[in-house]
Amino acid sequence: MALARIWRCWMVSLFLSGTLSLGCERLQLQQVLNTHTLSKLNQMGGSFPQHCIKQRHFLKSKPLDLVKLSKGFETQDRIQIVHQTLRHINKIYSMNLGSVTWARNKVEHFQLILDRQLSELEECVRKQESEHKMRRNFTIHNYFRKLEKFLNQEKFSECAWEIIRTETRGRLQQMTSVMAQIRRRN
Repeated sequence: MALARIWRCWMVSLFLSGTLSLGCERLQLQQVLNTHTLSKLNQMGGSFPQHCIKQRHFLKSKPLDLVKLSKGFETQDRIQIVHQTLRHINKIYSMNLGSVTWARNKVEHFQLILDRQLSELEECVRKQESEHKMRRNFTIHNYFRKLEKFLNQEKFSECAWEIIRTETRGRLQQMTSVMAQIRRRN
């Protein structure tokens, strides 16, 4: 039992030293929150409806590859990529959700966790803003603008939301990899 406590203390120290060296104690929490956000997104709607497959081609956007996009960037730029992505996801899920078939309480829980994840990361971004000018990544911006346009064109239909949920799942999974790159870099 004592050995287990020592092991846990050592692991916490190791994780904290890695995140504190970034000047942001919240990055380790981001990994946990991102996993929780992804889990809630998956619970929201189950598997992708077969009758929606044909509508996927109406989304005139290739999936965004955050891992590839973040290659070669410094830590602060990677944090900005994660922040900007979360901000756009949050914005999309604040739009007209009237036609979704997802359980309302699960949607609300997903939104709450997403808000928490974003607010925790905003603390990190604010700390680094003074040292590093915040940059807007137009690749991310354009991708999410196309998702919003798709939702509008499809009149926020059930299938349009399912396609957006699939796209969101992919970006959240990629953010886990980008955050792992940040931890390895430091």
